[in-house]
Amino acid sequence: MRLALLSVLLLGVACSSDKPSEPGGPDAGVGADAGTGGDAGPGDDDAGTGDAGCEPLAPGPGTVLLSGLNTPRRLAADATDLYISESHSLNPQQPQPGPGRLLRLPRGGGEAVPVATGFRAPDAIAVGAESLYVLDLDGLWRVDKATGVKDERPLDATLNNVTIGGTEVLPASVGGRDVLVIATAHRRLVRVDAGGGNRRELFSGTGDAQVRGARVVGQDVWFLVAAGESPGLYSVPLDGSAPATLRDGSITAGTSLEVTPTHFLVTEGGGGNGRVLRLPREGGEAEVVASGLQGPAFPVELKGTLYFKDVSTGGTDFLRRVSTCTAGAVEPVGPEGVGPGGLLVDGDTLLYTSQESGTGGVVGRVP
Repeated sequence: MRLALLSVLLLGVACSSDKPSEPGGPDAGVGADAGTGGDAGPGDDDAGTGDAGCEPLAPGPGTVLLSGLNTPRRLAADATDLYISESHSLNPQQPQPGPGRLLRLPRGGGEAVPVATGFRAPDAIAVGAESLYVLDLDGLWRVDKATGVKDERPLDATLNNVTIGGTEVLPASVGGRDVLVIATAHRRLVRVDAGGGNRRELFSGTGDAQVRGARVVGQDVWFLVAAGESPGLYSVPLDGSAPATLRDGSITAGTSLEVTPTHFLVTEGGGGNGRVLRLPREGGEAEVVASGLQGPAFPVELKGTLYFKDVSTGGTDFLRRVSTCTAGAVEPVGPEGVGPGGLLVDGDTLLYTSQESGTGGVVGRVP
């Protein structure tokens, strides 16, 4: 099925004030090329980091870029293209290969085309200079960016618990080597070479622990551990030179993590008890910026406003916002849909997926 580009105007405004003080800086993970030699894209400096000022985006449904998708999940981008993982199912029964695929949408306009197919339930993706990295039920795959050819075997076949969400693939560099840090949605935080091999577990939890959400900040990886014996917000050296350290044990059901120049943004919980938290990076108590949520995910900050997604059964409320500059209630931004899919900041624009199945899934932007 050919996917028509209904409308596209992807802004790429980079704000130098967003860049963190640490060497290497907070890495938004979605679309980030840092450490893999990729071209600068929207994920390199601005995704999730926000910028100065308190001028929220106007509410409204925004513009649909792609429609007719079957369970679109995560987004990544480089300087020329936007990439989308389309899962088709979150409970696939078929063996490899499956119907899941990776789509490419040119940022300058044009049709979306399949880059690679045969995935079972692709989730988190990352972009390098020559390769795309896709986390699927059968492991972490490398795809040639130019040809769309997948490696014959996954880079790591153990990284395969992706259907519950909260996974990440983060490009980084250790000792001059390009590496990938993977939040598995299972007990482990893992680092592997971008070309395969040198697997290292940076964290291994116990029982039903789940590593859901991670960000590279300088030479450390910050990540969430949900459930298990010691849930919370952790950090660990990227090179694995020291054990992981529990930084905040009050976050027991974390689902997504983002980093701004001044704060950690965390979503946790669900079923009417979900919350969005804002924690100062220099230490201090967490601020609850939203509560009473069904299943919040993917918090980002832009122009003094925090945006996030929540599970919805309809209505213009799966993408929401709340000001970080002034006190106020959570407001719906739109569009209609169940979400939560993925969310990516691109300059002054929010890009999103709405994760409906069948032919109801869309990719769009606000405004």
